[in-house]
Amino acid sequence: MMENSLDMNQMKAVHNESKNIMLCAPPGSGKTTVIINRVYYLINFKKVEPGNILVITFTRSSAYDMKNRYLSISNTTHMPFFGTFHSLYYNILKKYRGKIGIISSSKACQLVKNVLTSYLNSIGDEKIKEILNDISLFKNAGDDIKNFSSKSDKTVFMECFNKYEKYKTTNDLMDFDDLQLEVKKLFQKNKNILDHYRKIFKYILVDEFQDCDKLQIEILQLIGRYSSLFAVGDEDQCIYSFRGSRPDCMVNFKEYFRDGEKLFLKTNYRSVKNIVEMSKNVIGNNKNRNLKPICSSRRENGKIDFKIFTRERDQAYYVSESIGKLIGKDKCKYEDIAVLYRTNMESRILIDAFLKYNIKFKLLDIQYNFFNHFICRDLIAYLKLSLDMCDKESFMTIINKPFRYIGRVGIEKVRKNRVSESCFEILKKTSDIPIFQLKVLDELKRKMKKLSKIKPQNAVKFILDKVNYLDYLKAYCRKSNRDLEEFLHILYEFGASCENFDTISEFLDHVNRVKKTIEQSIGKKNRVTLSTIHGVKGMEFKNVYMINCSEGLLPHENSIENNIEEERRLFYVGVTRAIDNLNLCCSSSIRGKAVEVSRFIKECGVFDTYDYAEKLHLNIGDAVVHKLYGRGKVSDKKDDFISILFSNNIERTFKCCALYSGQLIEKAEEIF
Repeated sequence: MMENSLDMNQMKAVHNESKNIMLCAPPGSGKTTVIINRVYYLINFKKVEPGNILVITFTRSSAYDMKNRYLSISNTTHMPFFGTFHSLYYNILKKYRGKIGIISSSKACQLVKNVLTSYLNSIGDEKIKEILNDISLFKNAGDDIKNFSSKSDKTVFMECFNKYEKYKTTNDLMDFDDLQLEVKKLFQKNKNILDHYRKIFKYILVDEFQDCDKLQIEILQLIGRYSSLFAVGDEDQCIYSFRGSRPDCMVNFKEYFRDGEKLFLKTNYRSVKNIVEMSKNVIGNNKNRNLKPICSSRRENGKIDFKIFTRERDQAYYVSESIGKLIGKDKCKYEDIAVLYRTNMESRILIDAFLKYNIKFKLLDIQYNFFNHFICRDLIAYLKLSLDMCDKESFMTIINKPFRYIGRVGIEKVRKNRVSESCFEILKKTSDIPIFQLKVLDELKRKMKKLSKIKPQNAVKFILDKVNYLDYLKAYCRKSNRDLEEFLHILYEFGASCENFDTISEFLDHVNRVKKTIEQSIGKKNRVTLSTIHGVKGMEFKNVYMINCSEGLLPHENSIENNIEEERRLFYVGVTRAIDNLNLCCSSSIRGKAVEVSRFIKECGVFDTYDYAEKLHLNIGDAVVHKLYGRGKVSDKKDDFISILFSNNIERTFKCCALYSGQLIEKAEEIF
């Protein structure tokens, strides 16, 4: 046993004799080490039979890792159960029901997509995932459908739900939610079976306890009534409320489990001193949490930096250049670096910059590529069709977006045609095609010819306005109960991705290069990790960059009013991934709109974001040189804003914090 490597608080947790223990373990505090040593202590010192110990984790990889770590210190093959909640439920049900079939994720997606197809002619993967997540939440809530608020139209959601459940019933299949529900029913209906498992599982250890949903807590209460529960987690890292997890199971532990005692690990063995202190400043603003002391085992401070940029592109270039310098000076490897963000879409501009600066990277979410969004696929199809009227795939993708009354028979005729000729001409040759459709096809063909000669960024505007694709999206939102603003973000991002290209061909080559680079990076080592903050929970990196620390993104605009504490926890998880150095960045404009610096930056307590006007040392009338706009003269100064009249007689207004942090301006000796 590795007892000589445990600190005092870890040792106290391992040896504790209380019936139910909630161990609050901050980032980098060695919670897995404690769980492994607790198991070893129970078996070798308390003489508990391994078969009476249940160790639950939330991922198969974590369970596998724990099992191997236990084997490395125990040298035995007589093992406790190491596994996920779902593997436990599966094994229990299998014993009493026989063979259990689990519906595949691909089939689940296909079932939902089939329903959505009858309502919409464009279905993105994110919409399918949203429906499936709502199905999961609805089933686990155990509430009446009248009280359930789906993110989709209620009628559409119910049809998806009913078709999905009917398919599983017909084919004798279950999903992971069914495993939970059926185990609970089994225990409630058959006391003998419940008593059997209560006698078997005398000691229950749960990792990442803050991620438990309501149903998992209820099942733990059932089987653990006479057992000893050792729950390890950190409510400050509870960031999955969209899956049903909640921090109160840790904050109010005694209300869920009788005779519960709270213990605390206090030492962060991962991060340098100033990163730990800064993270405490932020998370201390949450109210729904346990008050706990946290300190770093390391006495040295690392580099904590905060920079503001005028544009997102400047931010991406800075991150790329900064990483390039780190690698160039042999200060670290690519794999020691992570760039984190709130939403996957933010990776688009980073990838563009990394390709420009030749930075090796990998996406942690290997399935994500911005250009795979259905809106992007539609726009790309229009662009491809403008260059090649014979492109059947692109033609069939967009012909009814917006609806142009082209039926399936006509589209099928295009698909089956083996001759390389214009898709428009193939359709026009259909004998019974109405005259008004001929006019529609001729008009679209004329627009495609015009489109082929326009620069990519203007081409996107042309598709939206002249080809009426924006009207199609508005109708789509009304049908699917989606927020148009979400789609406008996609459109802006797509337009921004076209900025540096003169021709459509050049842009399409770039799209292919992005796709190829992402695919080739899968499984490769020594790459910079690009990920949402959600994706890196449990991971650590020597150097962490967090971008877009702005109001509206972090915290996200959808959560500011009702879920600000989880947004703060998300920021906390992000900064505590850093071992040595932390770079926080934001842009003063996001998707063309001015934004404020995130409130979490202010809460860090190490950045002064409100005295930049003084730091610039500029007065009205001073001559200046701006990095982007050249020479000018300060024409006005108010609060955190400064106006400059440039040599071309155009006056522009800037935020002082952006000018100062981005080092965009300096005094000049002479004007014009």
